[in-house]
Amino acid sequence: MPIAYPYKLSDWYGYDKDCSSVTSFTSAIAETGITCSQPLNQTYYHNGSGTYPVANDVVYTNSAGTTTIGSGRYRLNNNTSFSVLNSGVVAFVDPCN
Repeated sequence: MPIAYPYKLSDWYGYDKDCSSVTSFTSAIAETGITCSQPLNQTYYHNGSGTYPVANDVVYTNSAGTTTIGSGRYRLNNNTSFSVLNSGVVAFVDPCN
């Protein structure tokens, strides 16, 4: 009697073991009065499709995408900054002062 396997190889076609995909980017830490000269020394991760986060993307402190960043304004290296109001969700992106 042949062995009955519960799944065929074709059952796994297109399976993505990573349920969420995140993109890394470099930023400065959150701070009041952030300036464009603040050092970019933090790596964060966002769930958007672009290089940098945009409004409504969620930003994480870890590559697993399980821990969101705190509220604040964060500098990016493209002369912009983004603001997070709660739950790691980017509220808006604006020019870096």
